Amino acid sequence: MALLRLAYLGLVAACGQAGAQPSATSGIAAPAGWTALPELASAVGAATRTESVAVDGVEAWGETARGCYAVWFTLHGSGATADAVLASLATEQLATSDVVKPESPESRDGVVAVTFAKPPYKGRLRVRLVEGKLTALACFANQREPKTCEAPCTLLLGAIP
Repeated sequence: MALLRLAYLGLVAACGQAGAQPSATSGIAAPAGWTALPELASAVGAATRTESVAVDGVEAWGETARGCYAVWFTLHGSGATADAVLASLATEQLATSDVVKPESPESRDGVVAVTFAKPPYKGRLRVRLVEGKLTALACFANQREPKTCEAPCTLLLGAIP
């Protein structure tokens, strides 16, 4: 399942999303200077939708001149587990470190936090799992100005309780 293709999708040009647009919103304010990236949000929404997972909402922001990006999404379904999150990162060949996950690998409740990399992107992901519903936020940067992305990413990741 291609649950979290976030860093990889940062490379993707605009993609259309078939069907109805997800309606849930994050309520997260983008950092100063960051703008909405609807093309990235559409690409992530299309990539995360599967037969067993429905996308409820997707938002994306960035400061593209500095190479900073963030994606928030929420979804539900039988594939929304801690194992599925980590497996999807491995499927996309993302190098991971600093992994925090619920004690039970098949858990449908808890938090998954991970640092990931797939050149030229490096970032952090935080996922809240609650009974088959997943809310995630990934913040990542390319090689342009990664240090300037760190503080805004920390603030954004704090928005996922």
